[in-house]
This record gives sequence, C-alpha cells and structure tokens, in this order.
Amino acid sequence: MRTLLIFLFLTANLYAQNDDYFQQKVAYAIQAELDDERHLLHAQLDLTYENNSPDTLRQIAFHCWPRAYASDETALAAQLLRQGNTDFHFAPPSARGNLDSLSFTANGRPAEHATDETHRDIVWVALPEPLLPGTSIALSTPFRVKIPESFSRLGHVETSYQMTQWYPKPAVYDRDGWHAMPYLDRGEFYGEFGSFDVSITLPRNYRVAATGTLETAAERQWLRELAVADRRDLAVRQDLEDYFLYEAFPASEREQKTIRYSAENVHDFAWFADKRFKVLHDTLQLTERAGAVDVWSFFTETEAAYWKNSLTYLKRATRFYSDHIGVYPYPQVTGVQSALSAGGGMEYPMITVIGLNDTEKDLDQVLAHEVGHNWFYGILGSNERDHPWMDEGLNSYYEWRYLREYYPEEEGDLDFLGQPVDFHRLGYRYMALLGRDLAPDTRSDSLVDMHYWIAAYSKPALALQEIAAYTGEHALDEAMRFYYATWKFRHPGPEDFFRTLEGTLSPALGRAFRDAMATRKISDWNVADWTPGDPSTARFWQLGDRMAPATAQLILAEKGAGSTVTVDPQEQYLAEDLPLSLGVELPAALNPLDLYLHNNRQGNNALRLSLLTAPERPGGRQLFVTPLLGYNATDRVMLGAGLHNRTLEPKRLEWALAPMYSFASDALVGFAGLRWRLREPFPFARQLMLSAGTQGFHDFSFAEENYHYTRAALRAELTFRDHPLTERHRQLSFQLINLSRFRPRFGNSGNLIGTDRRENQFFRLAYAQRKDREINSRSWTIRLEYKTEDSRRDSPLETAHLRLDTEWSGGYQYEPERFFRWRFYGGYFLDNDLRERASYPNTALSLVDNASSDYAADGLFLGRGGTGIYAQQLETRQGGFRAPIAPAFTFGRSNDYLLAVNLDATLPFQPERFPFGVFLDAGTYGFRPTSSEPARGEFRWVGGLSVTVLDGRIGAYLPLVSDPDTRLLLEQRGGLSERISFRISLADWLPWKWMDEVF
Repeated sequence: MRTLLIFLFLTANLYAQNDDYFQQKVAYAIQAELDDERHLLHAQLDLTYENNSPDTLRQIAFHCWPRAYASDETALAAQLLRQGNTDFHFAPPSARGNLDSLSFTANGRPAEHATDETHRDIVWVALPEPLLPGTSIALSTPFRVKIPESFSRLGHVETSYQMTQWYPKPAVYDRDGWHAMPYLDRGEFYGEFGSFDVSITLPRNYRVAATGTLETAAERQWLRELAVADRRDLAVRQDLEDYFLYEAFPASEREQKTIRYSAENVHDFAWFADKRFKVLHDTLQLTERAGAVDVWSFFTETEAAYWKNSLTYLKRATRFYSDHIGVYPYPQVTGVQSALSAGGGMEYPMITVIGLNDTEKDLDQVLAHEVGHNWFYGILGSNERDHPWMDEGLNSYYEWRYLREYYPEEEGDLDFLGQPVDFHRLGYRYMALLGRDLAPDTRSDSLVDMHYWIAAYSKPALALQEIAAYTGEHALDEAMRFYYATWKFRHPGPEDFFRTLEGTLSPALGRAFRDAMATRKISDWNVADWTPGDPSTARFWQLGDRMAPATAQLILAEKGAGSTVTVDPQEQYLAEDLPLSLGVELPAALNPLDLYLHNNRQGNNALRLSLLTAPERPGGRQLFVTPLLGYNATDRVMLGAGLHNRTLEPKRLEWALAPMYSFASDALVGFAGLRWRLREPFPFARQLMLSAGTQGFHDFSFAEENYHYTRAALRAELTFRDHPLTERHRQLSFQLINLSRFRPRFGNSGNLIGTDRRENQFFRLAYAQRKDREINSRSWTIRLEYKTEDSRRDSPLETAHLRLDTEWSGGYQYEPERFFRWRFYGGYFLDNDLRERASYPNTALSLVDNASSDYAADGLFLGRGGTGIYAQQLETRQGGFRAPIAPAFTFGRSNDYLLAVNLDATLPFQPERFPFGVFLDAGTYGFRPTSSEPARGEFRWVGGLSVTVLDGRIGAYLPLVSDPDTRLLLEQRGGLSERISFRISLADWLPWKWMDEVF
C-alpha cells in the first residue's frame, strides 16, 4: 500500500510540473518501389498530422535527410571532415545521394514548400490554411531517393540496401517550438510518435528486414521456411567464417513483389534488403506480456560463425532490459548484419543493424547495446540531438550490467600488460584531468572526437554506477522502472529524469547526478586521519565542487576486501562498530567519477613496482621501471632504466628519471624531469603546466676524450580553453634554458690543459595556435628569444641577442591521403652585436636545421659532431632546408634576417602505401661575405624527391635540383647517398608526449 501511495504521489508531482506538456501525432502511409539497377527509390507519402499543441500552425518543417548526401555544403559533410573521414568529400557525384520530386498537397490543395536557408535537408511546407489546435491535416507528396553509397547510415553496397532516414519526416514540434535538425553522422534523431503502414515493391528474391510487423502472409511464410533451412544448414556446417568474406550478389529476379509492414507507437521506420541474407527466427515469451515476441536475425556469410548464435543474444538482451526497466511492448525484435559506416551498430524501432565484429562476445555486446535502444530512444523518445546522454548514457549503463551478468570472469574493457583497464573510467579521467572534458548535456553536434564518446556514453553510465554502488542496483532499477512507466511513448527531457531520481532515491543523489550531466564540476574525496585498525576514525573530505556520494571498502586482509560502507555527501565519518581492518579505500569501480585517486586510501598502502606503466590505483604509491637502450655518435651504445610515476592517466605531479651508462664514455648520462599540472587555473584556460628537466650526454670527442653538455630547463605552459568544435588549440609558454657545454681547453702553446665550460641562458616567450582540420590544417607560432652572453668566455662570437621568429604552416589534402603542405618561416634579430660582422656562430639564423644549428639542444640528434651520416639528420626549424650541407660552411647563415618557404606534395597516381613525393625549399637571408663588405640578400633553393611515413615523423629526402652554389656544396659531399637527408623526429616518441596524445 505504501509503495502505491508513493507511486501516486510521484506521478501527480511529475505531471504537475509538466502541465504544459503536449505531443503531436503522425500516421504514415508510404508506398515505395526500389530500382536496384540505378539505386533509386520511387515513393509516395500520405501523412496525417495531428496538432495537439495549443498553437495554430501555419507551416510544418520536414526532414528530407537523404539530401544531406547531395553536396559538400551540408552539416553531414562538414561533420565527416571534422571526424577525419574524407570518403564522402572525395566521392564522385554518382556515389552521392539526394531526395527530390517533392510536390506537397494539404487536404488535397497544393502546398508550397521551401528549402531551409541554412540546411538543404530541411524543407518548410506552407499550409494553405492554418492548422488549429486539436485538428489534423492530410499531407501528401511523391518523392524520389537517390540512394548514396555507404558513407554513414543510409546507403547501399552494390545491391545491399540500408534504408534509414529515407522518407520526408515532420520535425518534432513541442513546447520549445520546432526541432528542425540537419542529418548528421554522429548525433541521433528526434521524431514524433505515430503509426506506419509501409509497402515496398522490389525484386522477388530480396530478403527484407524492417521495423514493424510483416503483414504479407506469403512473405512471412517464405522467411520462416528460409529460417528453418538456414538453421539446419548452419548446425552442420564446419566451414563457417568469422572474418570478412566477399560474397557475390545474385542477379535480381525480374518478377517483383510487394510486401507490407505496419507499426504502432514508433517514431521511425527503417528497412534493410539483401538477396544474400541468411535468416533465423524464434519467439520469446516475456512475463507481464500477453503474446510472444518474434525474434529475427538476418546476416550474410561473413561472420556466420558468430551470427548463428545471434538469436540467443537477441532474446536474452530483450529479456534483460525487460526485467530491469520495463516489459518490451513491440511484437518483434530484429538484428541485421549489413554494411554500416557509422560505428559498430545503429538502432531503429524494433530493429538494429550491426557492422563487423572481432569476436562472438563483441557481437553479443553490440547487439545488447542496440537492442537496449528500443527502451532508450525507441520507447523513451528523448531528444538525443540536444541531450545525447539520455539515450546513449543510460543505455550504456545497462549494457555494462548485461556484460557483467553474462561475462562475469572478464574484468575491464582492455587488457594492458595483463592488467584489466576500464576504458570508460580511464577516458573520463584522462580528459577531465587535462581540462578537456565537456558536460554530457551538450548538444551532440557540439561534441567531437573523444568528447562524444565520453560525454554521451561513458560519464553518464559512470554516474549511474556511482549511484548504484551507493543505493544498490535494485533501488536504481526501481527508479528506472518508474521513469519508464511514466514516460514511455513520450518525450522526456533532462529535468524529467533528474526529478525522477530526486523523488525515487533522494534529493542529494538527484542533485549529484544533475551536476554530473549539466556541469563540469568534479568530485574528489580525500580519506584522512585514519587510526590503524579502526575504520570508524577515517575522515572523508569533499575536495571537489560536486557533492557526490561515496562508497568505501574496508581492507580486511593483505589482499582481500571486506564489505562496502557508504558515505553520505554531507557526512565525514563512517559508522561506528565496524570490524577491525588494515585500511579504508574508496575503490575506483565504486566511485568512478572521483577524479583524483591518490588520496582514496589509508592504511596497507604498500609501494607497487611495475613495468612500463599501469592504471592509476587508489593510494597512488606506484613506481614504474622501463629498460632503456640508447645510442649517439659519441656515447655509442647506452643501457639504462627509466623510473617514473606516470600511470595511464595524467597526474598532478609527474616525474621521470632515466640514467643510462655509456660504454664509450664510461660514464652515466641520461635525463630527468618533473611537471606539475594545475587544472583550469583561470576561466579562459584549461591547464597550466609547470615543468623542469635536465639532460646530459657526450657530444664532442678530442684526443680519445669525450666531452659532454648539460641542459636544464624550466617551462610554464598555459593552454587556453577552446571548444573542440572550433578545432583550435592555443598555448602561451615561457621557457628558461641553461646550457653548459664542456670542451677541451688549450694553453698558449696549443697543448691540452683542461676543460673549458661554456654556459648560456635562453629566455623564450612564445604563442602557438593551430587548427586541426582534415582537408586544410593550419598552425602559427611566434617566439621571442633572448640569449645571454657568457661573461667568462673571451670570444668575439660570444654575444647576447634578441630574436623574433614566426612560423606559419598548413596543408591541403587534394586526394585521399595525398597532401600539398607548405611552411613559411621568418626570423629577425631585433638586437645582435654580430649584425655587422661576417662571423656566424651556431646561434645565427640558418637555412639548414642540423645538429650544429640546434644551439640550445632542443632536438634529439644521433650525432652532434656534424660529420658523416650524422650530418644528414635534419629537422624542420628555421629554414628547414633538406640539403645536408656541412656546418663548416657559412651557407644559409645570417646575423640579420632569414625568410624561407618549404613546399611538399605527395605524388598522385600511386598506391597509398607508397608515400613518395616531391619537395622544394627556398630562402633568402642577409649575408656579409666579409665584415668590410655591405650586407646583401642571398637567395637559395633546392628541390627533389621524398618518401615519408608516420605522418612525416620519419622521412628521407634526395635533392635533385638547386641553385648553383647549393649544388656545388652538395656535390662536395660525394655521391647521391651522401646527399640524402633524413628526419627522425625522436622527440615525438618520448613516452610523455605519446601518452598525452592518446586521446
């Protein structure tokens, strides 16, 4: 009785807060005919639109989403490029799609329509007379769909068809007005609930899977007969494949058939047709439901070894969601394996399409997730374009529960060096620790790259995990059942779900979940003041700005854990009379949104030593060791070990120590460093990173003695907050470098008398900005550098300077994986005592960026002596010339100014695996042949062939043409092999840099 009263109270309360809610209703009748020779669909739409709003409507917005495939000017085309997908951009017109031949009538009268000014896949139909509240209108139009090749959801691969978002569809009109939205590859759809009566005419040998009930008795009988035969065949076959297998498409029969489907209480209709489909069928009986559910599976020979068990996966997923959320209301559920270019799977009412999978478990997981969308998307018809977490996030939580139930032995999503890794927790914390996370309640078309996965899928599911750990899964399921019962076949919004949690669980939990979805607030519990053995003395502090619940675990044995104990967001202590324990911990799995884990444990916190790296664990006392092997021309082979504390996730304080023993120098060399991150120090910045580092190697030999250099640097780097949609990245940095080089000292008679120390400091202030775009990327840097004079060194070349550098680079992808890239560089000494001299130290501007011109030891070179093959290693700073001219020459050196351009083009008409190209470098600089002569402008250029891999990180360059002076110096090096230059961007392979670019 008490439960009934609570239910009635909550229902009344929720509805009272939504007394302005209304919902339009639509009824579709569509007749469509497939022309599979020209990949066209000719169709007629008859629609009844019921206006249940309090408003008088004078126009209706229609989605004509196949038009998104018509040009490069659509939102779909722009989004595909942002995602790095160029297939559509480079597709010929014959491969693209469209929707045309519209001619609307309203209640039999002509109705004008106009294309939206911003999005061509939206059409506004002007009604001949206003549509009053409580009335309906009959709308009709013919339409034709040019079916594109498979670039996203709608499309075809030869004569396999995926007909989704294929018909003119009224946009949702609710209390917020019209929701007319363009078609996107990432970002789902929003539709009015209603009914469908769809007839499809196509060649007789097609097997069709669709939303709704198949009303054509003969077709239904034929599919059932196919299902019996295919089940029998699959049971005895020993040659089933589990990888992609090209299966020839049978010719289409001349005889046509018309099949009819009907569906109620759905907001979309999709169908899939393929003459190669194998078919399986079964039924599922659910409690609390009269009548069995038909379960269908359609798939090709590809991965038949997995799909032969697909009915089992479909049935148990449907039962799982029915048991935990609410009974499945539709008459059938179908899984289809077909071409899909928009992720692993895609959901539609009563049917889902799945791409290829690596394992049988992967297929089970994707089917469960997509079947779950019948609840979150199909029945609970939220606006996923505005609130993607309401679909993907809620569904992902139950998908994870499904996996734990049927695959309990498997921990984590990934295996890293034998350790399970929860990729979702890792992804959220990674982005949040770097200040790159976004609130889940962000429009899906404003979420790009990893932000969409983390905000729409991971963080909402993790927030539900946090609540379930605190309340128990049963209590959360009860709240979800209430939400389902209240809002099924309607359009709930975020506030409706938040109020459900507040009313069924507690206001505090509702607020915590609301903050997790609508803000970027973080939760960070600190466990402190623990008296060994007595967990009730442990004190819990909320250090974050999100008041989240916590679930603690008592550590009762050296390697075991006891029962869990909850901590209310407002409390600081655990309950009294708890058993004695070795420690108290807030496990990451029970507190998945707790951002910092180093302070989540007290007691029994032994240091853990591991190879390479590992996931972060509560307590944070982790040490990692990595064997190191190095080489340079002076130290030769170096062996050592890298020690560091960097886990898979960024840490506030990270350090690394990498000593190596040089066999040639008989000395220790290597590097060490630390850095400290401050998350969001200012409203306009996402991160401030302070770092310090030192390195020391031998780089010079004389009289069988090796001499070394040491470099110490401090750096402050401020990264600005830029929305990912802008594709812009901005950084402001300040750096202080102290460079000491140790060289032989000679007496007046030329004899070696000791070691000379040469020391300089460099102060650098730099601003960098780049736009990461797939077709035409851009970057720009400006840097001011001040170099100090070494007062202890008496040399005319030892002077201070103040230099301004700028670099502007970009590229254009003119064919798939074929680029034209350019780089402009300009350098000018604002102050330089050597400007009037003809002496050119290694700090002079240089056309050639080799080890000699790397005067502050910024790069990593195999040899700094500047001879032999080591002189052929070049980098891209300053002039960036790809001409290995010995540093003994004054070629390309200037104490005044230098301007340079570097051009690269990948050659067309070659397979993608052969990245051959051409390059051209040109530059002009101020040069004095002698101190007594006036300065003059010199112009040099060189061009040739290149081969690059790993996005240009490794390259080889052969100069073939150049100006006479450059050619003469190149010829002095010897044959072609001595003229080749190469780049190995060793700095790009440093562990920290690699790890910070994982996401």
